[in-house]
Amino acid sequence: MSQELKEMLRSVLKEELQPIHERLARLEDGQLRLEQNQQRLEERQQRLEERQQHLEENQLRLEEKLDNFIIETRSHFKKVEDELEQHHHMFELASNKWKNIEIDIDYLSAKTGKHDTEINKLKKKLEFVQL
Repeated sequence: MSQELKEMLRSVLKEELQPIHERLARLEDGQLRLEQNQQRLEERQQRLEERQQHLEENQLRLEEKLDNFIIETRSHFKKVEDELEQHHHMFELASNKWKNIEIDIDYLSAKTGKHDTEINKLKKKLEFVQL
């Protein structure tokens, strides 16, 4: 009888423990899924951190390129300003020479007029003397 009692107790315990074992199995499955999800999250987090690092590196390269471009542009702009100043100075010199030439032309024109008048007077005197 004790064997029967043992078997009966085992059977009852097995029946009573079966739902607990099933629940425990579901909990273990859930725990495994949570661990897998956690692993995927960590992998995604790692990829995000790598992408962020890549973006930061690209941003630094862009900033460096922009700084170089600004320096180059300033240098070019300074060169253009210097050349413009030289051209402006050359135009001033040419303008001054042109004004001096105009003054000389006016002077020579006045002298030519005087000489023409004197030549005309001399011609008339000669004509008068020859008559």
